[in-house]
Amino acid sequence: MRRKLFLVAALVVAAVAAMGAFAKSASDPGVTSRTVTLGGTFPLTGPASSYAPIPSGMAAYFSYANATRGPDHKRGAGGHQIIWKFYDDAYNPANTVQRTHQLVEQDHVFALVGGLGTEPQQAVRDYLNQQKVPQVFVSTGATTWGFDHAQYPYTFGWQPDYQAEGALYGRYIAKNDPNAKIGILYQHDDYGKDYVAGLYAGLGAKKDQVTISRSFEVTDASVLSQILDLKASGIDTFMIFATPSKTIATYATAAKVGWKPKNIYLNSVSGTQTFMAIAVKLAGAAEVDGTISAYYLKDPANPSWANDAGMQKYNAIMAKYLPTADPKNGLYLYGMAKAFDTVEALRNTGANLTRANFVHTLNNLNIKDNPFALPGVVTKTGKTKTGKIDAFPISQVHLIRFDGATQQWNPFGTTIDPRGK
Repeated sequence: MRRKLFLVAALVVAAVAAMGAFAKSASDPGVTSRTVTLGGTFPLTGPASSYAPIPSGMAAYFSYANATRGPDHKRGAGGHQIIWKFYDDAYNPANTVQRTHQLVEQDHVFALVGGLGTEPQQAVRDYLNQQKVPQVFVSTGATTWGFDHAQYPYTFGWQPDYQAEGALYGRYIAKNDPNAKIGILYQHDDYGKDYVAGLYAGLGAKKDQVTISRSFEVTDASVLSQILDLKASGIDTFMIFATPSKTIATYATAAKVGWKPKNIYLNSVSGTQTFMAIAVKLAGAAEVDGTISAYYLKDPANPSWANDAGMQKYNAIMAKYLPTADPKNGLYLYGMAKAFDTVEALRNTGANLTRANFVHTLNNLNIKDNPFALPGVVTKTGKTKTGKIDAFPISQVHLIRFDGATQQWNPFGTTIDPRGK
């Protein structure tokens, strides 16, 4: 009898062990019944450290979501409390690789979200897709995220892509200033080259309007030689395709050598009021005045949004979760807008929160109510008529012009979709 009981007990233990093993294999890393762990890498130090507010803005919104019941009457993302881990990679791809491996293999995150920088995120794209870890809403508008989605199905962009933005500037110049003499200053990597390619595409038959192009490395100490070359060329329309630190240095250097082009166009990622205010301080209001850029999110520094419900929500979240931070810095809002879409995507995935199901949701997005985006801007993916996934989630933008006297960006024209979606 004892021997039979022992055999039965052994079989029960084996069955329980097998069930435990099956249950473990049926769920993905980073998910429990109550939590979901997300991670990311950002330049908290180094040449692109001005982007450091982004993960903090994301953290603030995740904290808000964890404390607030959503449309499903559950807190967090579908009842899962969000655990948010991010590390400093100093905008160095080698560091990004190391930190990403740490997030996946040691922290066991469910997904990477919002990682910043074209080259840093390209450095880990192969690895994350091989491991089938979602690389979601990267903080870079490199066109490759959308173009190469079929090759990298676990990677997703978010913001309007750089080539489309560059094309928007090109089309605007070709139509409104067909005799412009254009000069370009761009960051010598895929980030800057995307903008240049887009500009040429937008100019079309007018591409010979570009008379000079100069590049710089993100680690260069100065852009003085490039500015002197551009000034000597006699151009009247100046394209700045640079990250914030070099953008500020460009304005300051141009002012120092006594050069103010008639027209200046600035890529949107550097066109926040915070960075422009620094440029005004170093270069003077006249040097920065009239700069044209594009945006797709609301501007917390512009008082015209003061009574907007989304802006009031943003300011309330900032006051509670980031009380010592500057709420006028648009990068905090950028982080919140990205976190909002992340939470919505997680909620829409439903109770069976697996990486595969999450990717399916990301391929079929239709988020129309992001409170931090401009009216009419949607986060949308899905199959095209050819059966391919349209992997450019946000494509609508609005042209804006900087007023040096008020230090405000003012929109003009109408909302434009450079991709014609």
